[in-house]
Amino acid sequence: MFILEQILLNILFIIVFLLFIPLLLELNPSKWIIQKKRWIINLSTMLAIICCITFPIPIMEGYIFDLRLVPLTIGGLYGGIPTILFLGGCTILYRFIVGGLGALASAIIITILTIILLLFSNYFRNSSNNKKILIGSFIALSITVIALFNSIFLFDATFSTLFTFLYICMTLGTTAFIIYLFEKLKGNIMINQRVMEAEKMEVVSHLASSVSHEVRNPLTTTRGFLQLMLQFDLPEEKRIQYLKISIDELDRANEIIRDYLTFAKPASEKVRQLNLREEVFRTLQIMTPLANMNSVEITTKLGDHFINGEDHTFQQALINMTKNCIEAMPHKGVLSIESMERHDKVLLTISDTGKGMTKDELSRIGEPYFTTKGREGTGLGMMVSKKIIESMNGTLDITSKLNHGTTFHISLPLANEKN
Repeated sequence: MFILEQILLNILFIIVFLLFIPLLLELNPSKWIIQKKRWIINLSTMLAIICCITFPIPIMEGYIFDLRLVPLTIGGLYGGIPTILFLGGCTILYRFIVGGLGALASAIIITILTIILLLFSNYFRNSSNNKKILIGSFIALSITVIALFNSIFLFDATFSTLFTFLYICMTLGTTAFIIYLFEKLKGNIMINQRVMEAEKMEVVSHLASSVSHEVRNPLTTTRGFLQLMLQFDLPEEKRIQYLKISIDELDRANEIIRDYLTFAKPASEKVRQLNLREEVFRTLQIMTPLANMNSVEITTKLGDHFINGEDHTFQQALINMTKNCIEAMPHKGVLSIESMERHDKVLLTISDTGKGMTKDELSRIGEPYFTTKGREGTGLGMMVSKKIIESMNGTLDITSKLNHGTTFHISLPLANEKN
C-alpha cells in the first residue's frame, strides 16, 4: 500500500506540472506568457522531477525509486535539445543533493536517457499523435528496464516482484497517458482557436456584405438622378428636388459607413466624466423633431448621475436607441426615459409603446445583417450601441413584447467623484 501511495503521489505531481500548468498557459495567451512559455514549461517540468525525487519509494538505505523518468522523458521529447540538457543536468544535480548510493546509479541512467532523447526528439515532434504515444512509451519502457538492471547488476539492489511489476506498469502507463491527454488537449485548443477565427471572419464577411449592399443602394440612386440632370433639360423645381434626394442618399451612405467604422475602430481614449441627465437631454434635442413628426410624446424622469465615457459615442448610442423607439411608433405613442441608482451603478431605461418584437426577432437584435426595418435598416445601429455601452464597462439588455413595446435596459458604473 505504501508503494502504491507513493507512486500515485508521483503521478499527481506529473499531472499537475505537465498537464495542468501548460493547459493554463494555452488558455491565457498573454504577451508575456507567449514570450516566456518555453521556460515556464521547462521550470514546471523540473518541479515535477524534484517533487518525484522528494517523495520517493525507499528501496534500501541510500537507494530510492520514483517516477522522475516520466516528466524527464516527456519534457525532453517535447522541448528539444536545450530542454533535454537542462532537465537532465537539474535531475542529476538534485539527486546528488539528496545523496545516497543511488545518486551514482541515477546519474548513469539519466545520462543514458539524455542520449536517447537527443536521438529521438526531432523525430518525435514531427510524428503523428499515435506515433508520439508509441515513441514515448517505448523510451519509458526501455529506460525503466535499463534502470532496474543497472541497479541489480552494478549496485546489488534487490526488488520484489510486486514492486518491479508496479514500477514498470506505472512508468509505462503514465507516460502514454500524459502524452495522449496532452495531444488531445492541444488538438482541442487548436480546434477552438480555428472556430473562433472562423466566427470572426464570418462576422466580418456579413458586415462587409451588409455595408456593401446598403451603401450601393444610395449611390446607385444618386448616380441615376445625376444622370437625369445631365441628360435632360429639367425645370428648376425638378432639379432642386433631384439634388435634395441625391444629398439625402449620400448622407444615408455616410451614416452607414460611420456606423461601421464606429463598430470596427478601437474604443476612444477621450474618456471624461459625464452627467447622464445632460447627455440624455442633448440627445432629445436632436430627436424631438422626429418625435413630433410621428406624434410621439416624450416623458423623462432623470436624476444627476455621473458616469465615465466619451460624450460623442455615448450620444450616438442614445440616438440609435431613441431613434429605433420613435420609428417603432410611426403614428403615435410614448417614449419614456428614466434613471435610478442601484448600489454603484446607474440604471437607464428607454421604453416605447410601439409594435414590439417577437422572441425570434429579439434574440437576433445586434446581428450586423439583421433588421426589423426592411430596406430602411442595416442592423448596424444596435450592434454599434452595444459595443459603445460595453466599452464603458456597462451592459445593455432588451425586453420586448409584440404590440406592447420595447424597453432598453442600460446599466453603467457610476463615476467615483462628481465634478
